[in-house]
Amino acid sequence: MDYSNCLFIVDTAWGDRWQISRRLQELKIPCECSTGQLLMVTVDTPTAAIQVWSVTRTQSIGRSQLVDWLDRCFTLRADRNG
Repeated sequence: MDYSNCLFIVDTAWGDRWQISRRLQELKIPCECSTGQLLMVTVDTPTAAIQVWSVTRTQSIGRSQLVDWLDRCFTLRADRNG
Protein backbone atom coordinates (compact mmCIF):
# COMPACT_ATOMS: atom_id res chain seq x y z
CA MET A 1 0.00 0.00 0.00
CA ASP A 2 1.22 3.50 -0.84
CA TYR A 3 1.00 5.56 2.35
CA SER A 4 1.81 8.92 0.78
CA ASN A 5 -0.95 11.40 1.53
CA CYS A 6 -3.06 8.87 3.43
CA LEU A 7 -5.54 10.69 5.67
CA PHE A 8 -7.12 9.26 8.81
CA ILE A 9 -10.12 10.90 10.41
CA VAL A 10 -10.39 10.17 14.13
CA ASP A 11 -13.81 10.53 15.75
CA THR A 12 -13.43 10.42 19.53
CA ALA A 13 -14.62 12.45 22.48
CA TRP A 14 -13.58 16.11 22.34
CA GLY A 15 -11.14 15.91 25.27
CA ASP A 16 -9.54 12.77 23.89
CA ARG A 17 -9.02 14.44 20.50
CA TRP A 18 -6.80 17.10 22.01
CA GLN A 19 -4.74 14.54 23.94
CA ILE A 20 -4.38 12.35 20.84
CA SER A 21 -3.45 15.38 18.74
CA ARG A 22 -0.80 16.46 21.23
CA ARG A 23 0.73 12.97 21.37
CA LEU A 24 0.77 12.61 17.58
CA GLN A 25 2.50 15.99 17.28
CA GLU A 26 5.14 14.76 19.77
CA LEU A 27 5.65 11.79 17.44
CA LYS A 28 6.03 14.21 14.48
CA ILE A 29 2.85 12.92 12.81
CA PRO A 30 1.01 15.78 11.07
CA CYS A 31 -2.50 16.29 12.38
CA GLU A 32 -5.12 19.00 12.67
CA CYS A 33 -7.78 19.36 15.32
CA SER A 34 -10.02 22.42 15.20
CA THR A 35 -12.68 23.17 17.79
CA GLY A 36 -15.84 21.22 17.06
CA GLN A 37 -14.20 19.26 14.22
CA LEU A 38 -12.87 15.74 13.82
CA LEU A 39 -9.15 15.06 14.19
CA MET A 40 -7.49 14.74 10.77
CA VAL A 41 -4.17 12.85 10.67
CA THR A 42 -1.80 12.56 7.71
CA VAL A 43 0.04 9.25 7.56
CA ASP A 44 2.91 8.60 5.18
CA THR A 45 4.53 5.42 6.54
CA PRO A 46 3.35 2.09 7.95
CA THR A 47 5.07 2.99 11.24
CA ALA A 48 3.04 6.21 11.48
CA ALA A 49 -0.16 4.23 10.81
CA ILE A 50 0.66 1.86 13.68
CA GLN A 51 1.49 4.79 15.96
CA VAL A 52 -1.86 6.45 15.16
CA TRP A 53 -3.64 3.17 15.93
CA SER A 54 -1.72 2.76 19.19
CA VAL A 55 -2.29 6.32 20.40
CA THR A 56 -6.02 6.26 19.61
CA ARG A 57 -6.39 2.80 21.16
CA THR A 58 -4.83 3.84 24.45
CA GLN A 59 -7.33 6.72 24.66
CA SER A 60 -10.36 4.60 23.77
CA ILE A 61 -10.01 1.61 26.12
CA GLY A 62 -10.07 1.42 29.87
CA ARG A 63 -7.08 1.27 32.18
CA SER A 64 -7.74 -2.37 33.13
CA GLN A 65 -7.71 -3.37 29.46
CA LEU A 66 -4.40 -1.55 28.99
CA VAL A 67 -2.93 -3.34 32.01
CA ASP A 68 -4.11 -6.72 30.64
CA TRP A 69 -2.59 -5.92 27.23
CA LEU A 70 0.73 -4.94 28.83
CA ASP A 71 0.73 -8.11 30.96
CA ARG A 72 0.22 -10.21 27.82
CA CYS A 73 3.14 -8.42 26.13
CA PHE A 74 5.43 -9.23 29.07
CA THR A 75 4.22 -12.84 29.11
CA LEU A 76 4.90 -13.24 25.38
CA ARG A 77 8.36 -11.73 25.78
CA ALA A 78 9.16 -13.97 28.76
CA ASP A 79 8.03 -17.05 26.81
CA ARG A 80 10.31 -16.16 23.88
CA ASN A 81 13.32 -15.58 26.13
CA GLY A 82 12.48 -18.48 28.38
